Amino acid sequence: MTLSANRTRALALGFFAFVAVFAVIVWYLVRPYGTTYFFPVHFLAGLGLPFLIYAIGANRLWFWLGMAVTAALLVWLNFWGHEASGMAPRTVDWTQFGGGALGLVLAAGVHFLYNRVRPPHRASIGR
Repeated sequence: MTLSANRTRALALGFFAFVAVFAVIVWYLVRPYGTTYFFPVHFLAGLGLPFLIYAIGANRLWFWLGMAVTAALLVWLNFWGHEASGMAPRTVDWTQFGGGALGLVLAAGVHFLYNRVRPPHRASIGR
């Protein structure tokens, strides 16, 4: 494991933890009003969950795998979440689709910016 991979892992886990804390707070605040108001929770899930899987491999393949898993999870939650203890409304709520999609787009943007800002991985031997 290289130092930069460990740094990438730590940053990805830190970002996931940061977003997860806010998702739990928002979920706690909107829960009494019903699942109709869960679109910010879907947004934060779409923003944070890809980075949890990205932290496993710390490369682009794992990030895009995280995006695919998160998208599948959000689709499941929107269509069949009402069967799992009422985690979602019985009708398809397009605001929750939009919130999750916006979260995924912003997660891709964060990943893009991180790859542009970090220094390139180069061997220090043989220069």
